Parts: sequence; structure tokens; C-alpha cells
Amino acid sequence: MTSPTRFPSRRSVILGGAAALGTLPLIGRRASAAEWPTKPVKFVVTFAAGGTTDILARVVAQKLSEEYGQQFIVENKAGAGGNIAADFVAKAEGDGYTFLVGAPGVHATNKLVFKNMPFDPGKDLASVSVLAKVPNLMSVTNSMPAKSVKEFIDLAKAKPDEYFYASPGLGTTAHLATELFKSMTGVKLTHVPYKGSAPALTDLIGGRVHVMIDNLPAAQTFAEGNQIRALAVSTAKRWEPMKDLPSIAEAGVPGYDAASWFTVAAPAKTSKEIVGKLSASIDKFVKSDDGKARMIKLGADPVGGTPAEMDAFIQSEIEKWTKVAQFAGIKPE
Repeated sequence: MTSPTRFPSRRSVILGGAAALGTLPLIGRRASAAEWPTKPVKFVVTFAAGGTTDILARVVAQKLSEEYGQQFIVENKAGAGGNIAADFVAKAEGDGYTFLVGAPGVHATNKLVFKNMPFDPGKDLASVSVLAKVPNLMSVTNSMPAKSVKEFIDLAKAKPDEYFYASPGLGTTAHLATELFKSMTGVKLTHVPYKGSAPALTDLIGGRVHVMIDNLPAAQTFAEGNQIRALAVSTAKRWEPMKDLPSIAEAGVPGYDAASWFTVAAPAKTSKEIVGKLSASIDKFVKSDDGKARMIKLGADPVGGTPAEMDAFIQSEIEKWTKVAQFAGIKPE
């Protein structure tokens, strides 16, 4: 005799269904990381359109749009040395659709000059990758007789505090790079901060200030046009596209090394899988022949690397510039 068919009880069906449903969020999370991105991604830039940070962001965003088949959209939120954009991203949903493209300020130096930071970069932002480093160019006004770094040092030591140096603002890499120069050479220069590179360079051209160590992309055109006199680059080694120009280190200040750098970061809540996926894509692009060519043409040295490598780099920069700020007597205001 055939045994009657046994159907599962209503209770077992309900419990089995609930168990299956309970796995859906986990499956969904894994799928979202694997399939990301499924809609446009926003790159929030810390400075206005047209600057180095913005230009690098657009180059990378274009390549990522091609790779993923989704638009990577650049949005500029300038102000407060990058803090406005960084705070916006720090408080954004960690869903993988909002990232920050920033510079040293938001990660390492703004806290040296801003007393009340609206976010904690170490806790609220997750490292993705370092896009590039950008050398600074040490230039003097054409009326200065110095033709080399050593000649400039000799002139400055002969007239303490009589020469003025320009910067795009307090706490900028140009400001701190010059203070590092002062600390390593013993020269005494008077700081004149401006609201951006353009007005500072205008006064350097006009002779109202005497020297400036500013981002290469901003100053290079004026140096090539003989409107200012370039003495050296700030990185430890020569900049290959300008290989006839010495580094500050080899021109009289051994061990000197200062550069601006540009990064991609995410809200801290963003999944490690998405962060890792984006980091790998950026690393692959900036280290490719095409990526290198594009970066170097913009006056940038491509870097790339993992989130962990970016964390270690930022920590080393924090330690370096904190010492410079202490030397210069810079305090948060």
C-alpha cells in the first residue's frame, strides 16, 4: 500500500520562508558591491573648477565612466580650504555613490589652521587612493638678482625679514613648503598670504613680493613666459619634463622635499569591497601608459596605490607638517 503524501506543516513553511528572507539583505549587499556602480557616481571636489584638483578629478572621472559604463560626475564645493566639500562627503550615505577628491588640507593640514573642524578626517573619511603628487616651483620676481637657490639664500641671510614670500593662503602647501625651507636654511622671510594662487602670482610678477613656492601647474606658464624666474622644483628629485631645473635639495638644501598631492576618499561607512574596487581601478589607470602621459602633461606625478598605502602616506605627511607648523608658530584660529 502506497504511503500517503506528507505535506509540510504551515508552521514549517512559514519558518522556512522567514529563514530564506533573512538571507536576502546579505545577498543584496554582496551583489551591490559586485555590481557597483548601477547609477551615476559623484566626485565632490574641494576647490573651484579649473584648478589642479578639479582637472585631475575630471581626467580620472572620464576614465572611470568609460570603464564602468556609468557617469562619474564632478561637483565642485569650494570653500574653507576644502572643509566644505569634505564635510559634505563625510556626512553622505556610505552607499558608494559619493566620493571626495581632495588635497593635503582636508587630510593633514587644515586642522593646523582651523580651530573648529566640522569633521574628523581620520574617523569620517575612508582612504581610496592617492591620485598624484604635484611638485612646487620655487620662483622669484625678475627684479631679484638671485639666479639660483644658493644665491637667494645668501641674499635673504644678508637682509633678514626684508624679503616677502607669497602663498595662496594660510595652511596651504605653498605656505608650509616655504616655512619648511626657512626651517632648513635659517633664512628669515615675511609671509604675505593671498586668497588663491592667481593674485599671489600677479604680485610676484609685479615685484610686490619676492619669492613663492607654489604648485607647478599654477606657476609653470609664467615661468616659461619669463614673467618670473624659476629657481628649482620642490620635490626630492628633478621633475623629468623640466629636467634642466634642479631640485631645491640638490641646489643647496639637502633633504628638502615638499609636494602637493591629490586623493580620492569615501564616507567612512562605505563598504570595503566598493572602496577596494574603486581603488584598484584608479591604481590601474594612473599606472597605465595613458594615465601616466595624461598626468605628466598636467604637471602631476601619478601615484595610485591601495587604501592602506594612502593611510600610511597621510600619517607621514601629518607628522611632517605638524613639525613645520610648530616651527612657524602656526596655531588654529
